[in-house]
Amino acid sequence: MTDAENETLHDNLTFVRALVSEGGQVQASAGAAFLTGGLCYGVQCLLNWAQIMGWLPGGTGPSLFVGIAPTVIFLVAICILFWRDRKNRQEGVATRALSAAFGSAGLANIFMVAVFGYNAFLEKSLTVWLFYPVVVCAFQGAVWYIAYMIRRKLWLAGVSAGWFATTLALGLLVHQTQSYILILGLALLVIMGGSGYGLLQSARKRI
Repeated sequence: MTDAENETLHDNLTFVRALVSEGGQVQASAGAAFLTGGLCYGVQCLLNWAQIMGWLPGGTGPSLFVGIAPTVIFLVAICILFWRDRKNRQEGVATRALSAAFGSAGLANIFMVAVFGYNAFLEKSLTVWLFYPVVVCAFQGAVWYIAYMIRRKLWLAGVSAGWFATTLALGLLVHQTQSYILILGLALLVIMGGSGYGLLQSARKRI
């Protein structure tokens, strides 16, 4: 083999090794974030659904608590994770690729919330706003598919399929608020929370 071929082979092996042999600390942190987010916002949606059904009080106080408390808990958890992992470096090829994918989806979500929120306010329409979670679910399906293509783990494909299925379900139920919120809450609990738990379990095998 020529020197150029040897160098190419070495580069390919290095890339593959980086994909399969990374440490699990970053993955554990991502798992904790997804698990916390799924639990916080999944429970929030289910509480909202229970209020709509009349099973829980829906006054100003309870509604404010349901609306604010999950976000406060989630932000505190994220701050703790960020502080704990502030010195951890993302050195692996796959880790950087996945971080870029999820980070890009996060940035897109920030801009989309502004677009949907602004137009919902102008139109005085809850329906316009309810399309925002549909877009978020589609983004989640896309980035988890990228994760599957990089890691080639079947459960990652299952997470992606779950988000795409949720996208279709929410799109069909956007005019049926009760069913819409119930499906969204269950998806957050099962898919987001479950994927976070899966990442934590996978990270324990790597750490």
